[in-house]
Amino acid sequence: MTTYKATRLAEIKTYFDNGDIHVGYRRLLDAALETQDMEIYAHTLAFCDWYDDHSGQDRATLTERVDALIGQLDKIPEYTDLTPDTPRLKAAAISKTYQRGAFNLSAVDMDLYPAQIIGLVGENGNGKTTLLRLLYGELLPDKGQISYHLNNVSPTASFYDIKTRLAFIPQRLPVWYGPLMDNLQFASTHYGRKGKENYLWTEMIIARMSLRPFRSYTWNRISSGYKMRFELARTLLKKPEVLLLDEPLANLDVLAQQVILEDLKFLAGSQRMPLGIVLSSQQLYEVEKVSEQVIFLKQGKPRYQHTDRSRQAASVAKPLVLELETTASRETLQQVLERAGLQRISFNGGIYLLYFAEGTEIPAVLQRLGETGLPVKYFRDISSSSRRFFDA
Repeated sequence: MTTYKATRLAEIKTYFDNGDIHVGYRRLLDAALETQDMEIYAHTLAFCDWYDDHSGQDRATLTERVDALIGQLDKIPEYTDLTPDTPRLKAAAISKTYQRGAFNLSAVDMDLYPAQIIGLVGENGNGKTTLLRLLYGELLPDKGQISYHLNNVSPTASFYDIKTRLAFIPQRLPVWYGPLMDNLQFASTHYGRKGKENYLWTEMIIARMSLRPFRSYTWNRISSGYKMRFELARTLLKKPEVLLLDEPLANLDVLAQQVILEDLKFLAGSQRMPLGIVLSSQQLYEVEKVSEQVIFLKQGKPRYQHTDRSRQAASVAKPLVLELETTASRETLQQVLERAGLQRISFNGGIYLLYFAEGTEIPAVLQRLGETGLPVKYFRDISSSSRRFFDA
């Protein structure tokens, strides 16, 4: 039987063989981090030094070095996670009311499991940050209960002990002083690592977050996107079990957003250090790609959307909802698509949301659009997306 480790190492080898070097490089670092073996870390960092000097362009030597490192990783015993599949964090009908402004976050439920990402979406001012601060313990709920089930932490432990396993990265990042490397080594020392272990662990996290060129840089010398990577690096040094992220994609370009989300998915799924992640963002579709569940907040009230990957996803048919951008008028759309089962049209942010009768299928809609020659600039099925909740 093929093991998880063998499958993973084979995938890494395939990335490099097919020329997907940057992806293969990150996945190789993931596999090395999993070992928690200082000798492996030293070999991996030596590979990183060579890779930086040659930019991965010497393909023959790159293949040789990748194969050698994969061979070393293959010798590390397989790790079997015996942690029970129970929520790390459980929120039951939690609510919070602000007297000033009369805002009310009402009755939110959440079960956050190891290796699970929950997306938190909604327009600004609808309670996303409030919910994250409640989960982190910066605010207390007026109603409901939040419980934590963390490794080697008693349910009766003080909240200080619990909070050592939680991490929260706010949207507005705190300023830090001095070189990036010094800050991260100090954080690693704070979490109990000394000497060679401190150096190797910190360097591995720096490599994993693509911060190697910036080790000597200070706050003012790096971009907003790399400041977010620094915060992620400092957080990962802590080895948290629950990670709460408030708009981490806000200052990143499109490519960087995709890379960070893909990295978060792989970091969450670590066998040795699985993370439960709650991620708030305005980048709805990108977040849905990596989330098992999405919570949509509107005026403090939650609606829940389970993706196909969710352990709670229901296998029931959903009414067809489409997103369409066109220069045609609402009246023309109504006339053209009425025969295809169109029931309601909503216009939201330059895009039409089209709601169809139950049982309507996409081919019938596409056939009508093709027959009538209706101008289509953009078309998307959002029947399983929380985007359908953004109804103006």
